[in-house]
Amino acid sequence: MNPINMKRILSLTLFSAAILASVAQGVPTAVVGQQIEVSYKYSHPVQTMRSAVADVTNDYILITDGYNSKFYSPRTEMIDSIESTPEGFEAFNTFKRECWESGRQKDIPRVDGSFYITKFSKKGQLHTYDVASATRFHIVESIPKINWEIEDSVRNILGYDCQMATTDFRGRNWTAWFATEIPVQDGPWKLAGLPGIILAAECEGGQYTFEADGIRQTSKPVKDIYGKDNWEAIDRRDFWRLRRECLDNPSRNIKSAGSNVIVFQGIEYKDYLPAEVVDYIETDYK
Repeated sequence: MNPINMKRILSLTLFSAAILASVAQGVPTAVVGQQIEVSYKYSHPVQTMRSAVADVTNDYILITDGYNSKFYSPRTEMIDSIESTPEGFEAFNTFKRECWESGRQKDIPRVDGSFYITKFSKKGQLHTYDVASATRFHIVESIPKINWEIEDSVRNILGYDCQMATTDFRGRNWTAWFATEIPVQDGPWKLAGLPGIILAAECEGGQYTFEADGIRQTSKPVKDIYGKDNWEAIDRRDFWRLRRECLDNPSRNIKSAGSNVIVFQGIEYKDYLPAEVVDYIETDYK
């Protein structure tokens, strides 16, 4: 392998780890009028045709100034940045092959979460980049108006007294906690529109949660994702229908011979988990 490319891969791996560590150690301070970087633990269920896990946790970062924002996994972005050029793609594949051949599979950087969310308020656009059926898709929609109900409950998160708010959004009931000390109307994933940054959110039943574990000021600009022109356009509801079909319709999938049994929370299911047991974060596609 070209030593320069190898050095780039290794340095980007260390850089990604450094980002996570520095954000997680950030000390809460007043950041009114400043661009901020918030790190979150995103917990959610994951299922494939062969397995299911009830509680997978990914590390995500939100960079926002209240007008433009990007919610992403730094580890996934690191890998996408490497693979965004033909030279980087070839070097990374060579690196992975060498790791497999030498028994160093643990040295291979792996993605940590599949999606990106960008919001551009002046354009009124929200962009989602995500994967279904091994294809990268790009969804463009208007920034949704979320009808929040602000409640009296208060919870301390990272040194901030956060107020509770509830809403019904895209088929799920959500409870969020926002800090009015940081009057940035943004938050993790597609959640936004409260008079303060959302530092925690949980859907009813707890299958999907976001919990901030670090916050700091930043000068990083909000940039589009690497290789954004290589993602295929799709309608939002069609994206989730496609994902559901990949599980519900066996003829669309290559399965191992014989019966495929998935054990989820101690209960056995044949072939896949039905939507009433585990569904996606947005359920209004049906």
